[in-house]
Amino acid sequence: MSLRPLRSIAALATIVLVASTAVAQLSPEYASWADGPEGFLLTKKERKEWQEIRSDAEAKAFIELFWARRNPDPTAGFNIFRAEFQTKVRYADEHFGAPGHRGALSDRAKLLILMGRPEGVQTRGPQQTLPPVGSTSGGSDAVEGSTQVWFYDPSKLPAGFKAKGSQMIFMFYEEQPDSNLYLMDRSNRQAFKGLTALEGAPEALLLHPELKEVPKPVTLTGARPASAGVLAWLDQAAPFNESARVLVEAGLSDGGNRPLWLHLELPPDAPVLDLLGGRVSTAAGEVLSTFEIAATSLAGQYGKAYHLGLPLDPGTYTVAIAGGAAGAVQLTETLEVEVARAPAQGTWLSPLTLAVSAEAEQDARLGDPFNFGGWHLVPLTGPDLSRTAEVVFFGFVLRPQTDEQGAVDLKARVQLSHDGRSLGRPLTMPLDAALIVGDLYMYGSSIPLSALPEAGSYELEFEIMEGGSETAIERSLPLEILD
Repeated sequence: MSLRPLRSIAALATIVLVASTAVAQLSPEYASWADGPEGFLLTKKERKEWQEIRSDAEAKAFIELFWARRNPDPTAGFNIFRAEFQTKVRYADEHFGAPGHRGALSDRAKLLILMGRPEGVQTRGPQQTLPPVGSTSGGSDAVEGSTQVWFYDPSKLPAGFKAKGSQMIFMFYEEQPDSNLYLMDRSNRQAFKGLTALEGAPEALLLHPELKEVPKPVTLTGARPASAGVLAWLDQAAPFNESARVLVEAGLSDGGNRPLWLHLELPPDAPVLDLLGGRVSTAAGEVLSTFEIAATSLAGQYGKAYHLGLPLDPGTYTVAIAGGAAGAVQLTETLEVEVARAPAQGTWLSPLTLAVSAEAEQDARLGDPFNFGGWHLVPLTGPDLSRTAEVVFFGFVLRPQTDEQGAVDLKARVQLSHDGRSLGRPLTMPLDAALIVGDLYMYGSSIPLSALPEAGSYELEFEIMEGGSETAIERSLPLEILD
């Protein structure tokens, strides 16, 4: 035996040992990350970089950049690519699993994750013989399990695949009858074009390889860094500071992150703002970001309203906001805010958002301020309403339990009181929960005030209940009915 192969083996052993040592330094949360379904997306360069990771902090930074590079809009608060990936993983775990084999790590899961849902699937029983894996013969009675053929239309794949032709096929053979463990046939000539596309999929799905760091979390679509003039506004007194109404809520974006939503409302005599600017700092005073963006006015409950959404990481912040019209500052506001992440497990109901109106907004993105599945809300900022109005309420449901038809058991219980006395029994109504993406749902409804007997002081008490997990949230609303 020559020494050259021995040196090669020794070198290989050293590489394996170094890689293993690096992984061993990571906590369980990160050590096996690349061995999960995320590993299907890693390019060769990224996999090499991952093997050099030495700490949890490095791993966390790598993973955040990994997802940002695949986000169609890295500056958006919602990463639709990651949400769709998570949906595919859940589907694969539920439908492709076999004893001792996780569904999301199967051959079919890899294809689903990298190339999406097929245009069609044909399943053939054991009696319909096909060549076994690795065979070049025309057929064999040795086929014991079922087979599946997945079909793809190259023209419907993302542009990065650069795929041509009329059809791609992938063939799977069940390892044993009724095992649900299907192995991809990589030897079939008909599948060559598809297998070539599959091999290049990680590179094709890497939309922003040039990114060296994750964009700042407060980057707003369409915004630019604040000018010196706008930053100077933040420390000035403004004519409508005392009369402005400001509402702060935490929304929801990709099923866990909670962007900060700001509702600014000026009285009717205020000029229409044409510019909004701001500065976001940590609790320690470090400036994270500045921005300015064209303002768009809405009809609010009392006057002109404006919305901002800041996709912040969880933490405590100081947010300074200024609004200007025709080059002059009209409003300044400094807020101390805390952003919390939604729980990582279990059913979770977001706080209830109460509004005076909800308008369909077809081009909205998940995470946009006061937007619930395409419905843009104008929140309530005070108790004054007329009997011709209605109270609109919306919320999110994360990871609810569903029945066999995919329906969510969601109810609202509403109690009306007048001058401290309950008026009748609570009203209980079912709520329709609409799927937004992954395991995130939204619901919405309204309470007309036309049935109130007279003007005066009222209180509406809301309780939203998710029957499958007995999860519930509550909120009360004082009302002053003016006519």
